[in-house]
Amino acid sequence: MLRIVYANLGYSRDIDGSLKHHVRRAHHHVFTTRSVQLRSLGLVRERLRELKPDLSCFAEIDKGSLNNGFFDQVGALAEAHHTTVRIDNKYGAGRHFRRLSVSRGKSNAFLASRPLTYTARYLSSGKKRLVYDIEISGIRILMAHLSLRYHVRCLQMAELSRWVKEREVPTVVIGDFNLFRGVDELRPLLADGRLVHANAHSGPTFRLGPYRAALDICLLTKDLEDRCKIAILDQPYSDHQMIQLDIEGADEEGTGPLNTPVLVAADAEAA
Repeated sequence: MLRIVYANLGYSRDIDGSLKHHVRRAHHHVFTTRSVQLRSLGLVRERLRELKPDLSCFAEIDKGSLNNGFFDQVGALAEAHHTTVRIDNKYGAGRHFRRLSVSRGKSNAFLASRPLTYTARYLSSGKKRLVYDIEISGIRILMAHLSLRYHVRCLQMAELSRWVKEREVPTVVIGDFNLFRGVDELRPLLADGRLVHANAHSGPTFRLGPYRAALDICLLTKDLEDRCKIAILDQPYSDHQMIQLDIEGADEEGTGPLNTPVLVAADAEAA
């Protein structure tokens, strides 16, 4: 079995999406102390120890920014059994962000305990562009965090759909898609019938006070549908839920991990 978890960590600001947290901890958006971050990250680490995932993917993790005292959060999650640990700026590969830039450090990341190959790719549109293209145990995973702007999301999903069609292999597309207009936004990815929406009936994954929405999405190629089990897990330190995906029949053989990603769009930078 291959176990994958995905979570939007909200930069480990310890805000669970409730109005009480948003009011009382509003200052965490401006600056989050090291102790607050370590408390939140400690809960994530304990969850990973409990679940023992082969691949853990994270959106909204901080590589070190003005808002968090330049603390690299992935170091608080990585452990000795992780053979690949990767964190990359989600806004672009080619721009060198200044130390005081508000975009500096805002990242996506993954940890893996099985051999894999991967590529850090950048979408053509929007500010949040990073997509991890990972192959592990014969399964391809595309992990994305899409734009808050509707028309940009449409462009990004159309491009993701083209990327899915590049290879006829078992594929998972997972991430925070920000589907504020509902599942109809997934039409570009679901139109040809190759992908199915695995957590369509699993309930909301995001909370903002009384508002609930299914923003975090897991899509599968149909050849995986009968082999997969999906669960939505609560995160008390983020306004997003965690997705757990178990895939039966995925062996442990594969290629050795790479030391650095291949940047396929090296000229990409934040809009």
